[in-house]
Amino acid sequence: MNFMHTDILAGTGLLAALLLLAGTIAAMRADSLFLRRRLEAEISTHRQWSRALADAGFDGLLIHRQGVILMMNRALVHMLGVREREWLGQNFATLAREDQQPALRAELEAPQASPVAFNLVPPNKPVITAELSSQTIAYEGQPATVTALRDITQRLADATRIARLTNYDELTGLPNRKHFTTLLAQAVAAGSQYYQQGAVTLFITDIDHFKTANEQLGRAGGDMLLQQLTQRIGALLAKEDVLARLGSDKFALLLTPDSPPNRGLLLGGQLLAACNEPFIVDGQLAKLSLSIGIGMYPDHAADAEGLMQASELALAQAARAGGGALHLFRHEDMAPKPASRSAGPRPHVVETTHLRDDLRAAMSRGEIKLLYQPILALPDLSLAGFEALARWQHPAEGLLGPERFMPIADAAGLAQELGSQLIERACAEAVAAGVPRIAVNLSQAQLRDADLPARLSAILRKTGLRPDCLEIEISDALLAEPQGSVAQVLHAVRALGIGIALDDFGTGASSLSMLCHLPLNRLKIDRSVVRQLGQDKTAEAIVNAVVTLCANLQLEVTALGVESETQLALLRQHGCHAGQGSLLGEPAVRAISRGPDIAAARA
Repeated sequence: MNFMHTDILAGTGLLAALLLLAGTIAAMRADSLFLRRRLEAEISTHRQWSRALADAGFDGLLIHRQGVILMMNRALVHMLGVREREWLGQNFATLAREDQQPALRAELEAPQASPVAFNLVPPNKPVITAELSSQTIAYEGQPATVTALRDITQRLADATRIARLTNYDELTGLPNRKHFTTLLAQAVAAGSQYYQQGAVTLFITDIDHFKTANEQLGRAGGDMLLQQLTQRIGALLAKEDVLARLGSDKFALLLTPDSPPNRGLLLGGQLLAACNEPFIVDGQLAKLSLSIGIGMYPDHAADAEGLMQASELALAQAARAGGGALHLFRHEDMAPKPASRSAGPRPHVVETTHLRDDLRAAMSRGEIKLLYQPILALPDLSLAGFEALARWQHPAEGLLGPERFMPIADAAGLAQELGSQLIERACAEAVAAGVPRIAVNLSQAQLRDADLPARLSAILRKTGLRPDCLEIEISDALLAEPQGSVAQVLHAVRALGIGIALDDFGTGASSLSMLCHLPLNRLKIDRSVVRQLGQDKTAEAIVNAVVTLCANLQLEVTALGVESETQLALLRQHGCHAGQGSLLGEPAVRAISRGPDIAAARA
């Protein structure tokens, strides 16, 4: 009995142990199920949170592994016009333009943080250009890549339009003066390897009495007349010839070294004959004639600047003949003929000596004057400052602008002296008047000067003008020097606290890269753009694009050539900061003042 009782007890204990173990296992299973469900709930919550965060972004977001799509946020789905579920598991590279698919596959497989652009071809939308940048992340417990995509199609289109505007005349589509200056320098550099007669031939033409025709036809008719003239001249030119518009009624024509010898004179005669044929503009008959001056490199000049001056002098001789004439440059046009040409100095040496003496005399007689044009803050039309404009009161030619005499001063070695004198005078008068800001223009020689920061600093000390009251204006045509040296000088100037403005934006060789590399604080929209406001929606779109771009770059914007109330209203509407032009105040030879009456008169 005892043994049996013991066995029963033992059996009962084993059963109890088994029951206890079974209960423990059941409890563990229940805990495991609870934990798993809790984990799944947390994962679901995390996914929802991640999705909500991704969808809240303005940029497209793509999560992928080696390009295979795992997730697309709402912005990317909208950008591409696709359904996310239809693309899950497919390779994103197939959305690229066919020729770019291999490069995009490589980018997705080896992601880079630096932005790179690709053309994407959505199934049901136009081609877009997207900027991609990527980084590695953990997604659902495994390595993956998140790629941010930004649609830059419109930005590139705006940049293209602005670049076009900076290099070409809006009315005729021809290269403008600043762009042509670059093309001329390139042609002369290429022609230097030939050194034969007339390696490069340059025409400068003026339309005789164009002002009269413009008054007869009106501004719109005058524009149509210029377009017809451009087409008529273009029909006579070879593909390699370069026709440019230098001013309202002034054109330039460049024949490259590939042109046949003596073609210039033959073509000149054809141009005169073609332009003598009547024009019909809106049913009205108009007659024109041209004055043409021709210069040749290396016969008449040693460089591009000298060639331009030679052609200008020849043009003046053609105009003196009464118009409708052609004149080939002669050495006698700029100086008395030497007794022996072979023994005399080269033409550009004679010219430099002659003009240097003229300028020195003009500087000593005080014929280089400063005119001051007010700059108004457009929001409230208060006075923001003045721009100092240099003019040469030439005894024979009348009042000349800096575009006429500063290149001469540069070639004659006078630009540094003259530029420093004018800046010092402007600063001194600004201090005396207590104006908020004075803007002065730099010449090419000054921009090339490594000592420019020291010169400006000395002028500020001498005159007592605060650095933040001085702003120097540079034209993109002056930026043909190596960008590194120019940027270094300008950064040193900016470090003094002096402002730097890019002048005439929209007419020359300005590019968006300048806005990135140069220490600018202001951009000035050229008058050729402002003039079209209220007449052309494209001009309004350009102004809006420039103002928006400058807002992002923290640059101030000044509009040049404000001449009408409509222009003023549109500039204010688009957030342009400041303006200058005949509507806001003409340049004047007078002592500058704080001028509160100017703002009151315009309010």
